[in-house]
Amino acid sequence: MVSKTFTVEKHEGNIDNGLSVLSAAIFIAGEISGSGILAIPKAVVDADWCGFVYLILFCLNAGYAGTKLGICWTIVEERYPEYKCFSRAPYCIIAEKAVGRWGSLLIAGCMRFTLFGASVVYLLLASQIFQSLMQNLTPGITYCWWFLIFSIFITPPMWLGSPKDFWAVGIGALITTAAAAILLCIQTILDGIFNATPVIHEYHSFKEYFLAFGTIQFCFGGASAFPTIQNDMKQRDQFYKSAIIGFSVVLMMYLPIGVAGFVVFGNNVSNNLSLSLSSGIMVSVANLILALHLFFALLIVINPVCQGCEEFLNISQKFGFKRCFLRTMIVVFMVIVGETIPRFNKILSLVGGSTVTVTSFVMPYYFYMRLCNQKNKDWPERSISNFQRILMWVLIILGLLGGTATTYNALYDIFSPNTFTNPCYWPK
Repeated sequence: MVSKTFTVEKHEGNIDNGLSVLSAAIFIAGEISGSGILAIPKAVVDADWCGFVYLILFCLNAGYAGTKLGICWTIVEERYPEYKCFSRAPYCIIAEKAVGRWGSLLIAGCMRFTLFGASVVYLLLASQIFQSLMQNLTPGITYCWWFLIFSIFITPPMWLGSPKDFWAVGIGALITTAAAAILLCIQTILDGIFNATPVIHEYHSFKEYFLAFGTIQFCFGGASAFPTIQNDMKQRDQFYKSAIIGFSVVLMMYLPIGVAGFVVFGNNVSNNLSLSLSSGIMVSVANLILALHLFFALLIVINPVCQGCEEFLNISQKFGFKRCFLRTMIVVFMVIVGETIPRFNKILSLVGGSTVTVTSFVMPYYFYMRLCNQKNKDWPERSISNFQRILMWVLIILGLLGGTATTYNALYDIFSPNTFTNPCYWPK
């Protein structure tokens, strides 16, 4: 029986037109990377040498959780054949089948908060980058205005349907990130060669330590969008291969830029790495490429939010006025949030410590164990070794403890009088 909670519709066209393993891996890498190559160096510095351990462990953890989430959807499909058709809320369906209605509501809320927050971060970063690029030509236009301008430009492409409708976006997101990472890494090394100033590495407070924890988690936390990507694949049971490839590519981009920023700039590194680099053509090109990436990645990241809202409001999959109006209103809400908290690192740490922890580092394991524990004579047998079960519970507990501490410190950083940032519309 088809769930009353979620709409399941047949694909328009043959499933053979879906994403391949490599195409899905490109979408994963393109969706996860981007803001990370700018934010990772500062996070690594704030966490001291533990930052490098964080990078590797969080990548392994996120990749492992992503593969388990992919298996969860495979289990749902083999037990409930009706879900082999297209669904606009696969993660919520996994949650409902694993733990019931409360799980689907939790995931729906966390997913919307996570992906919405990531979209605001991407827009803020793009605005900051363009202000840096255009400050000599348009000195009177602040990043608050650029944020508004970018929001207008992003609206029409958001009216597209699902990832299969804009496959070129995934390729564009990954290529632009890889190119920018190479350019920024080269410029960082050049700055290190010609910089005679001693590099300072000081101990940091627990608050900075946990904010770095949240930032790095955010930079690897794209699992809430994975079921949507998997649902568009030709062979959905091969999603784990896409996850492994995607996370490997992301780590190969993050690790060199994190090491370079730590060694060359130390405590002087900015929240946005590009602002710490010497001005020149290489940095300008990298910034322009990154702005393009953030544009592409935002389309991927915000799409599950749009589809989930359309599912809730029972809006047809077909292109029409209702879809365009709803997605335009989502952009308007993004503008309100971004103009109110115009510092991307604060939103990034808050989202990374709270809902990213839940959707990417806790619930994939919990749902997987719950689904495997369920028994029915008509279902294929699913079992978990004691080692895997213990490992997943340890990862869940560590994620919850670290996420709670990070969320507390992120909220303190946003609302504390000592670190409060005035909204863009605040009277000067």
